[in-house]
Amino acid sequence: MDRRHLEYFVTVAELGSFTRAAQALSIAQPSLSNAIGWLERDLDTRLFDRHGRGVRLTPAGEALLEPARRSLRSFDVARGAVRAVSQAGFGRLSIITNTLWAVEPLARLVGEFRELHPRVQVTVADPVWHGDVLETVRMGGAELGLVDGTPPGGTLESQWLADLEMMAVSPPDATSTPTDGSADTESITIGDLSERGLVCTPDGTVLRGIVAEPLLGAGLSTDVAVETAHLAAVAPLVLSGAGAAVLPQAMAEDAAVKGARVQPLDPPLRRSVHVIWRKRRASDLALGFVDFCVKAGSAET
Repeated sequence: MDRRHLEYFVTVAELGSFTRAAQALSIAQPSLSNAIGWLERDLDTRLFDRHGRGVRLTPAGEALLEPARRSLRSFDVARGAVRAVSQAGFGRLSIITNTLWAVEPLARLVGEFRELHPRVQVTVADPVWHGDVLETVRMGGAELGLVDGTPPGGTLESQWLADLEMMAVSPPDATSTPTDGSADTESITIGDLSERGLVCTPDGTVLRGIVAEPLLGAGLSTDVAVETAHLAAVAPLVLSGAGAAVLPQAMAEDAAVKGARVQPLDPPLRRSVHVIWRKRRASDLALGFVDFCVKAGSAET
């Protein structure tokens, strides 16, 4: 079974006719019939039943249709990525996301991608408000966006990238802080962490929403002790003793190296990060980057 057989099968299935499919594919109908016959022999099952002047899928054919479509999309993405980068020799890719997901997983993925394609230029923009990511991609202001939670669908397509664990980060504690930058094994509840005074970004930001969710779930106040518009200042404020914070694991580990106490939350707090793009409007390079990210994630699991 190769790409040609799958393309022929999907075309016949979608048009419901060997005659129309042969015309659409610009091949002779006997050649198309022979190819479908070869595929049926290879799978040892009938894929189509005759129905009046057309054909319809058998149960086996229906089971094959969506996997065949996915395989064809994968072929197209791979071919497009090679064409966009190898033939052109360079490319430009625009991505929008908030700082949390720009640090992890985007920074790692962009770095690995550019090691393979050093002539690709990547721009990563920061939204004014987290809802701007969806709107910017929807309006074509950026080809790709990274968001957490379930993407809305509609005119946007999405692909899961990673599940990231949020960690509790507290001021240095000489009696319990590991010296190697790792996290404590002792977990802490969001309620106990909030008693230390929380350092966080303003209302309407992604981090504030993440922190508020478990607090509201526990019936606790969402007030913070220190509010800063600068995400990069959260960890330094914690290290200075201003309060405690909730940060993604990668940022928490950086703070741990500098002496912060890092603990897992109980219950765990995780966020699913997805990449989004406009349906039928993304460039081959953008789709190639998405495909690369999927494969990079699969290699780590």
